[in-house]
Amino acid sequence: MINCPLTELLETLRCPACHGRLLIKGQPDWEKGSLNCGDCHLEFPIVRGIPRLLLPPLREALLEGRSTRNNGSQQVRTALSFGFEWNQFPHMYEEWQESFLSYMRPHPPEFFSRKKVLDAGCGNGRFAYYAARYGAEVWALDLSSAVIVAQHNTKGLERTYVIQGDLHRPPFAFESFDFIYSIGVLHHLPDPEGAFRELLRFLKPGGEIQIYLYWKPENQPIKKALLTLISTVRQITTRLPHSVVHVLAFPASVIAFALFVWPYRILRRIPGLQQLAEALPMKQYSNLPFRVCVNDQLDRLSAPIENRYTRKEVEDWLTRAELENSKVFSNYGWVATGRKGTKMV
Repeated sequence: MINCPLTELLETLRCPACHGRLLIKGQPDWEKGSLNCGDCHLEFPIVRGIPRLLLPPLREALLEGRSTRNNGSQQVRTALSFGFEWNQFPHMYEEWQESFLSYMRPHPPEFFSRKKVLDAGCGNGRFAYYAARYGAEVWALDLSSAVIVAQHNTKGLERTYVIQGDLHRPPFAFESFDFIYSIGVLHHLPDPEGAFRELLRFLKPGGEIQIYLYWKPENQPIKKALLTLISTVRQITTRLPHSVVHVLAFPASVIAFALFVWPYRILRRIPGLQQLAEALPMKQYSNLPFRVCVNDQLDRLSAPIENRYTRKEVEDWLTRAELENSKVFSNYGWVATGRKGTKMV
């Protein structure tokens, strides 16, 4: 349960349908209350201490699990896929701290102090946890049932609020946040750049945004061939039940370790072979628990949509958004960052 008066959060929360202000219905209660829009009069429940700020058709589809692997909207299928994933892999590992700092470069830990931050697509809350630990006020947003896991993993942290909402319709007041990050989320959406541009509306002028996107390998024949193989396999696995893909993720991870991770661990210790070792794909798992690789293979084989980009394509996103001081650098994908101009509307 959020340790904060509900009335304080209403300064930031907005109706996802009309962007009107939300009102408390009845007595403020984080466990079983509800919020009403003062303009369009839609009602949004608070379930298990989490405001569920989704439009009714989407909320009902997710709660009922109406979409199957072969029908229903891609948005619902994606949410159900990631809800399953993060409920299977709720674990918090010490390694997430270094992962968080790596994805947040060039922002050091002290950057987060006293900032109001939006985690756009929080998953199990692993990065929201560290943003809060470094002193930020964190609003963790996710479309899926992973919000329950995120709530558990951030329990007890001051000024950390978990909200179920749609990245295409963020339920917040415009220009609310000093910093917005979305790590490994946008490339799973039907319109990734559109969602990116939508997020900028909620960033304060002078605020910064940070995103991570899958890369499209260039001049890397081994990685390109591997991704082509995975794309072919995905034509089958994205149509299978999540529980079946979960089982398949284990042997897929064993193969990845046998072909790449364990050889990398050996080759990097042999003089003269370090360059060969660094050319191997999937070497990032060498310092992570095996279950993290299983988690990622489930993600890779199950998510209905997977978009990939070249560096130039990501740079073009930042240019079209008119971001200042923009940068794109590699981190087993592309990390892009930029600052919203003070004159942007």
